[in-house]
Amino acid sequence: MSKKFGKFLLFSAAAGAAAYGAYSYLQKKEQAVSPSVDDTDDDFDDFSEDLDEDLSSGKERSYVSLNLDKAEAIAAEAFHKAKEVFTDSVQQVKETVKSVADSQSSHTSFTDLSEPLKEQAAAAAENASEAVEATAETVKEEAAEAVEKIKEAEEQVEEFFDDDDPTL
Repeated sequence: MSKKFGKFLLFSAAAGAAAYGAYSYLQKKEQAVSPSVDDTDDDFDDFSEDLDEDLSSGKERSYVSLNLDKAEAIAAEAFHKAKEVFTDSVQQVKETVKSVADSQSSHTSFTDLSEPLKEQAAAAAENASEAVEATAETVKEEAAEAVEKIKEAEEQVEEFFDDDDPTL
């Protein structure tokens, strides 16, 4: 029963596709037989006039100069925010380590095996602080390099547009 239904469904889809194809063909054929008279006037356009207009409009363009002061200010602000976040994170880690160490030292009934862990935690906090400072310095150096590259690019752009070319 399902094989017969599948064959019927396949035949219906094929018949529908053939009917749609025939309908589309007849519609396109009807449009091609009767073109409008107004369309032929647009085909013979003189494009040489358009080129003359483009040459004159080129002198009216203006260029936007790069604002290096704004870029430096944004880079410096981002650096300071990153430094504050890193510093705050390191402080929170140090405070957490101290509070854990203090809470573990209050238990006197147990043998104190946490002293090596406290030293390791303090060393880890110190290493984290050094890593944050090194990262902050790296970010600062990369920001300075980016600002220098922007300045160099601006100088190249200015040199390019400062040349007076008599052909223009």
